[in-house]
Amino acid sequence: MQVAGSTSKLRRGSRCIEDLGGQPKRVVQRYYNEVLTARRLEVLGELLAPRFVGHDPTGATMDRVEYHDAVRMLHDGFGTLVVRIDDQIAEKDRVTTRWTATGTHTDWFAGVAATGRVVTLTGIDIHRLEGDRIVELWEQLDLATLLAQLL
Repeated sequence: MQVAGSTSKLRRGSRCIEDLGGQPKRVVQRYYNEVLTARRLEVLGELLAPRFVGHDPTGATMDRVEYHDAVRMLHDGFGTLVVRIDDQIAEKDRVTTRWTATGTHTDWFAGVAATGRVVTLTGIDIHRLEGDRIVELWEQLDLATLLAQLL
């Protein structure tokens, strides 16, 4: 049924988004589960597209190699790290994840020597995918709360 004055263009815009069978969420879940928690950096190489760009909260960008190094620094600073997905929403080529990480500070991180403290970090990430590869990441972290736990 068409409402008077409506056009097919408007109706087309209200269609449901194509269901991709949860595939984008599964790709991003591999990132949290296998790369961050299980510490399998080789999986990060599989997940990141060659032209990957990461955006940090300050607006700085990282390429694939720089992002790999950042994840390695996180692993080096926290001998144990468990990342829990709290919420996850996928639409078209983007997956938004609200997450909580708990880890033991066992080495230098953000200029702070190991404290042995168990700390919690929270954040929200938006991953943009092309097929089964992550091509872009925007990350918002609660670094102030993390640093307060370390100092």
